[in-house]
Amino acid sequence: MKRGPNTFDFVYAVRNTRIVRAPERLLDPFDQTLVNYTLLAQPMDDPTKTRVREGKLQTFPPRLLLPGDLSTQELEGFGPQAQDYLSFLKSHGDRFRILRYSYRLRRETYSETLINEPLEVVRDRAKKALERKNDPYAALVVGVDEPWDVCLLHLFMRLVQASLPKTLHALTEHEKEGFRERVPHDDRAEIERAFAAAAKDPTLIKTLGRLLKDKGLFDLYQDRFFALIKD
Repeated sequence: MKRGPNTFDFVYAVRNTRIVRAPERLLDPFDQTLVNYTLLAQPMDDPTKTRVREGKLQTFPPRLLLPGDLSTQELEGFGPQAQDYLSFLKSHGDRFRILRYSYRLRRETYSETLINEPLEVVRDRAKKALERKNDPYAALVVGVDEPWDVCLLHLFMRLVQASLPKTLHALTEHEKEGFRERVPHDDRAEIERAFAAAAKDPTLIKTLGRLLKDKGLFDLYQDRFFALIKD
């Protein structure tokens, strides 16, 4: 079967994307995050020059998705190749667990400059400039000139994957806290007294464990319970 000339543009872009400097800060699980990116690429018609694109990636807090909900993922301001790349990720959801946690992404207004210097020179200078600036949300990426927005989407996916452990923990704890608040006041007070007593007297940890199991609330408090055992 003959393929069109643009069929694998997003694959070409992903394979030729290098994240020179990733943001030091992970994505916030409960608030929006602004990533300040600098994307460098050689123009196809003149490899002696470098195109510099600068702008912001804005992510929004994730939400848990049910199976089959990946179609609700939104991209604002991205082109068709970025959409194709996202479709590819959706179709391989079993290999990309992170897509079960949806971030809404948009490309804000950006600047674009063509510099009469080779990419390696511009890259090294930009890297040093970012190090001096010490911006924890700054990213430096070397990618392709077209489709360059796929390079940004790839950066985003890498950030989401890096943030996954923190995000899962935060969301899980947040969900548990919501359940704890619905536990009857008297039960919560009894449990808190039992935790306080066990913290002072380790011999009461088993008693605390039985109390939590009897009330059917062990899963909600297991992190605090096991923390007592470690101490």
